[in-house]
Amino acid sequence: MSLDQDLATALDTTGVFVDVARRRAELRADLLAVGATAFATRPALLRRAAALLAAGLPAALDRLVAGDGPDAVALATALALHTGLPVTITGPDGARGEVHRGDRVAVVTPRADPAATLAARVRAAGAEAVATLSVFAADGTPAFA
Repeated sequence: MSLDQDLATALDTTGVFVDVARRRAELRADLLAVGATAFATRPALLRRAAALLAAGLPAALDRLVAGDGPDAVALATALALHTGLPVTITGPDGARGEVHRGDRVAVVTPRADPAATLAARVRAAGAEAVATLSVFAADGTPAFA
């Protein structure tokens, strides 16, 4: 593509000029500055995290699945807005949204530690968790896993 085509189709023009490794490093520094508890209240951080996580999504997904905590909902919503994929929010009291047998889903969590529990819920519903995405490792450091 030409630069004009890249600029015309880019959702975020910084993606045209700055490589992924640098964007990841800059976002990591910003996340370290605000901490794991405040990132979801910052739209610019959510937008940048969603763009980086979207780059790691496998093809042919049916939906995103997230936990019911406020940070999980914020992150999943940002990723859904970036990708156009529907979101199911799951919690101990049930699911808001749907997961169908045979669906290929990505589990989205702010921290990596609850991903296994959500993946088990997805499998119990008959769907396949083909990816798990998180912004922070279990210890709270930015990881983009």
